[in-house]
Parts: sequence; structure tokens; C-alpha cells
Amino acid sequence: MAFNIIDMASGYLTNEVISKASSFLGENESSTAKAVSTAIPTLVAGLMNKASDSNGASMIFNLLNSGNNNGSMLNNLSSMFGGGDDTNNLVSKGAGLMDTLFGSKSSGVADLLSSTSGISSKSSSSLLAMLAPVVMNLFGKEVASNRLDLRGFTSLLGSQKSFISGLIPSGLTSMLGLGSIADLGGKLFSGASNAASTVTSAASSAYQNTQEKSSGLAKFSPWLLAAFIAMIALYFWKGCGKAEEHGTEATTEAAAHGEEAATSVAVAADSAASNVADEANGLWANLGKFFTRKLSTGIELNIPETGIENQLITFIEDANKPVDKTTWFNFDRLLFETGSASLKPESQEQLKNMVEILKAFPGVDLKIGGYTDNTGKADANLKLSAARANNVMAELVKLGVDAARLKAEGYGDQFPVATNDTEEGRAQNRRISCRVTKK
Repeated sequence: MAFNIIDMASGYLTNEVISKASSFLGENESSTAKAVSTAIPTLVAGLMNKASDSNGASMIFNLLNSGNNNGSMLNNLSSMFGGGDDTNNLVSKGAGLMDTLFGSKSSGVADLLSSTSGISSKSSSSLLAMLAPVVMNLFGKEVASNRLDLRGFTSLLGSQKSFISGLIPSGLTSMLGLGSIADLGGKLFSGASNAASTVTSAASSAYQNTQEKSSGLAKFSPWLLAAFIAMIALYFWKGCGKAEEHGTEATTEAAAHGEEAATSVAVAADSAASNVADEANGLWANLGKFFTRKLSTGIELNIPETGIENQLITFIEDANKPVDKTTWFNFDRLLFETGSASLKPESQEQLKNMVEILKAFPGVDLKIGGYTDNTGKADANLKLSAARANNVMAELVKLGVDAARLKAEGYGDQFPVATNDTEEGRAQNRRISCRVTKK
């Protein structure tokens, strides 16, 4: 039977649970029940909208795979909605999820729910926060039960459009910048498909290179070429996030083992897929929940707890932290075109955040550093790292930062922060960082 988020939610949000929620909110049960029936599809719409790009999809998928969103809370909703510390903790967690899904529009979404259901805006805000973890756990349980990868999750999420159609509050789609409910999830696969095409093409090229260099080896048969390309495609699909940044290194490494792939394609594919999935999840794994941090300029940034923005602001504001040449901060949401210094559109959010931070702290100057792993030739790595660092600087200038406040340098495979003997270590060494040179 097809997964229907509305039916699944109603199975857990019993009359008893709704009654306790209404008592906690100070609203009557009828209005609370109506608000719940609208809040669930609203939250699903927010998830679909957030997952419309590869960064957002990877982030949500990583959250679903965390221990807190595996469905374990669903059988204890009566207690969690009954007031006290459990409910307060639930609301606090859900508020972070609301910021992740809707950002500065969270209060507007609460107002829409209020006008639709008849409960107050304050109650609507609290109810959405209470229900956000429920929705995440419903999806998380389905992902875990069926061992879905990122592609499987986005497919599952996209399939919910027909179930929430007609249930979301009027005005939500326009608030999200969409023309209609039909636009929800429309981009769930587009970015991934384009990147998959690029990786598959690169795989084919890598195969040809391997053929040319395999002088004494027999030529691979057509079916093996297909299997090899399928292996690389799987390598991408299981990652679909940060892995895009390093597609050239990935395909080069895969090509180097072409002969091994000929005898154990299935084993190699599973291993490669696991490696890239780990790297993609690593993009968000340690960033923490998103929250709103207000700058002195009045701008509110929606940023993760341990992301570069929060780290940088904290460092700048701490008078006990002097400027030095060893304190670097790693960008965590920059993506480049495969094997290129060209920034992908998904990088704009973090770049714009950095611009706002520099505007809020006009006395701060930065140096941007580019780094690679040790795969390939050292001079080529140095050139690529410099080009990427300079392009990041150029983009910041384009967005309004005085060029005199910025410097950029590429360091190639110098200064690794992890071992280059493992894929995980190499992924950490491929980075763009910055340090404060004046504050």
C-alpha cells in the first residue's frame, strides 16, 4: 500500500493526543483538531519546498537518518503532548525545524494556520512546532523501514503531493514563492538528474582512458561498460550532494580500478555508493539545527548551529579571540561544477550570508584559502585550489563586499586536515576556508 502521510499522521494523532494538545495550547478541541488537519499538509509542503534543491534534500535526508527522527517518538505522543518538560522540549526542537523549513516566513505560516483554523497565532506557532517532529518521524520511520536512499526519499516525498493537495491553507504556495500546489516538488529531481548525466558521461570518458592505458589487457565487453557506468551512476545517486563537488576525483579513482570492476562490479558499486553516501551526509552531519541569528544591521540569518556563519560571528564578537594565522573556518555549503572552479547556484545562500556578516562587521577583513586532496598532479591541484578561492572572493565582491577587504590564495594539497589514505579523509581535505585577518 502506498505511503500516505495524512493517513499515517491521523493514526498517531488520536483524539486523546489532540485533547492534550488543546489543553496545552488553551484552545478548544474542535479548533485544535481542525488546526492539526491543516498543519500536517502545511509541514509536508514545507519539506517538499525545502527539498527542491540538492542541498536542502541532502540536509533533510541526513536529519531523517539521525537517531531522533527514526519513528521512536510516535508511540509516546500522548505523553509528549501532555505538557511539562516533554512538551516544552518538543516545541523547542520543532521551532528549529520550522526555521529550517520556512526561515523568516515561519510566523507568516503560523498566521495562515491561525486564520484557517480559528486558534490564535501563538497557538498556531506552538502547534506547528509540536507537529514538525511528528512529520519528520513519520518520514524517518518510512526511510528506515524501507532502507531508502536519497533518491528513494525524494521520490517518496514527491508522491505526497496528491495527498496534501486541497488541504494546505490558502496563500501558502504564494508565500513560498510558488504559483500553485503543482509547483511543489517540481525540482526534486532536476538538479540530481543533470548531475547524474555529468557523472555518467565522466564515467564513460574514464572507461575510455582506462582502455587506452591497459595495453596488455583484453578490451572490456559492452555489458561490462554498462555495468561500470551503472556503478558510477550509483556512486552519484547515493550521495547527491557534496559528492557533486568532487566528481572528477571520484571518477578518476574509479577508473584506476577498472580492471577490478571487471571481476567484481557489484562489490565495487556497493562500496563506492557507501563512500559517497557518507560524504554527502557529512555535508550536514555536524552542523546542528538551523536557527535565526540577528545581526546588528537588523538582518536575520537562518543558519546551522555549527556552520561557518555562526562560528565566524562568534569569533568576531569575542574580544578574547585575537586575529592569528592559524584559526580557519571551513565553508560547509559551497559546491563547484565538476572539476571546475565555477560555483554552483546552490552556493548562493551561504555566500550571501557571508556578505551580510561582513556588512554587519565593517572592520573585518578575510583571507580565503582553497585546498585539495593529494589525488592527481600537485601543480594541477594548486591551480584548481587557487581558481576556486579566487572565484569565491570574486563572488563576494560581486555581492557587495569591498575587494580591499578580501584576499585569496590556493594551497593545493598542502596543509591537509585529515589523512589522504581514505576517501573520508580526502573529502575533508577538499575544502574552501577563510580566516579573519583584521577585526
